[in-house]
Amino acid sequence: MYVIVVGAGRVGVPLAGWLVSAGHEIAVIDIDLARCAAIDESLGSVSVPGDGSDADVLAKAGVSRADALIATTRMDDVNLVACQVAKHHYGVSKSISVVNSRDHTELFGASGIDVAIDVNELVLGRIQQGLASEGLAHLMPVSIRESKALVAIKVPPKSGAGGRPVKDISLPDGTFISLVITRDGNALVPNESTVIRAGDEVIAVTTAHEEEALRDLLVQRPGE
Repeated sequence: MYVIVVGAGRVGVPLAGWLVSAGHEIAVIDIDLARCAAIDESLGSVSVPGDGSDADVLAKAGVSRADALIATTRMDDVNLVACQVAKHHYGVSKSISVVNSRDHTELFGASGIDVAIDVNELVLGRIQQGLASEGLAHLMPVSIRESKALVAIKVPPKSGAGGRPVKDISLPDGTFISLVITRDGNALVPNESTVIRAGDEVIAVTTAHEEEALRDLLVQRPGE
C-alpha cells in the first residue's frame, strides 16, 4: 500500500515509522525543511517539502497513485483541505485525519473524510480510563460537552442488582443501559423486563458525575 502522511510532527513521525516497518511505501509531506531532513535520515528519502494542502505538492508526492492519505498536522484547515484534494480531486480511496479542535469534527464528517480522529476525545478517554473506579471500564466518550461516556461494568456474584429487572433498578440521573452482555456471551438490547444477573456485563451511558454511583449500584452487595 502507498500512503501519504501530511505532517512530520508528534503524530506523523511515529506513524510513518510504523507504516515503513509494516512494509508500506510512504511519502511524508512537511513544510519544515529540518523535519524533512530528519525523517529522511531515519526512514530514507521519503520526504516531500511543502504545504500538504497544496495540490502541486500533493502531486509531487505521488497522490495520484496513493491508496490512502493521512493528515496529522496541528492545523485543521491544512488537514481538511489535504484530505479533500486527495479524495475528491485525485480519487484517493481512503482519507484519514487528526482533528485538533472538537468543534471541527462534524465539519470533517460532512466533508466526506473517511475517518476523523478527535484528539481531545482520545486524551479524555485515556484520562477517564486512568481515573475509573475498580470494576468500571471506559469504552468511549459519547459527549464531551455533557461529560457523557459509554462504560462497561461486570456484575459480580451477590451483587444487589443481580436477579432484578431493569425497571426495579433506580439508575442515576442521566444514565441508561444500552446493552447487556450475558454471562453466556449473548448480547441483549434491554427493556424494562430484562433481568440483570451475576456475571453479566452491563454497557451503559452515564455522566462523569454519576458513574461511581452506577458502579456502586451494580457491584456492591446489599447492605454495603
